[in-house]
This record gives sequence, C-alpha cells and structure tokens, in this order.
Amino acid sequence: MLLNHTRLGALIRAGVDDAEMVEAPGSISAASSLVTFLLGSALAGLGGLMGGAFLSLYPSADAEILVFSLAVVIIGGRGSLIGVGVGSLLVGPSQYAGAGDVSGARVFVIFGPMAALLAFRPLGLFGRAA
Repeated sequence: MLLNHTRLGALIRAGVDDAEMVEAPGSISAASSLVTFLLGSALAGLGGLMGGAFLSLYPSADAEILVFSLAVVIIGGRGSLIGVGVGSLLVGPSQYAGAGDVSGARVFVIFGPMAALLAFRPLGLFGRAA
C-alpha cells in the first residue's frame, strides 16, 4: 500500500529507476532512500525476531534459508514485489509437499521447476527488463 498509493512510494519507485531525474525538480532522493532503508531494516529485524520464535535456529540455518529465498526471488522475478509473494507461495508448500523423507529431493523439488520456468520465462513470472 505504501509503495503504490503514497507520494513517498512514488519517489521510491522513481528513484529506483532513475535517481537523477527524481532529484532534478528538487525532490530529495537521498532522504527517501534513507527512509526506505530504515523502514526495510526495521521490518527485517521484526521478521527475524518473529521468525526466530517459530523456527528452530542453528548455526547453518542461514545458508538453508538463503537458498530458498534465492529460489523465491528468481521464480517471482527480479524487481517485482507481487512476484516475490507468488514465488513464496509456490516454493513454501512445494518444499514440504513434494520432498517426503528424502533429503536430496527437497532441492530438486524447488530447483527443478525453477529451471523449467527459467527456460521459458528468463525474467521469472513477473520480472521486467532492466
């Protein structure tokens, strides 16, 4: 809602595409980038705090979580927030439904369909060209 329906969201979206053009009429792109970074950091910290209570964390948990987040972003498409949401809805259930007790099958269940998707849609489901 913030990105699509507020002036700050419009500045953020425009600043991602072309920061020089945003600064030309006098808008402060650096301040909007700082606010975006602070808001994103606060939300990431809150998500880590809440997720740590639900997940059993161990020393190598970060590598496992990063692999799945990479798959989510690639499937959804770079630069698409809706695509990341759809990608997470595809990766999450398939991780547990298709793997069973075979440890190597979890990786194939996620990265097999991702490779097939990238063969036909190289930018992901909702990706856009840079």
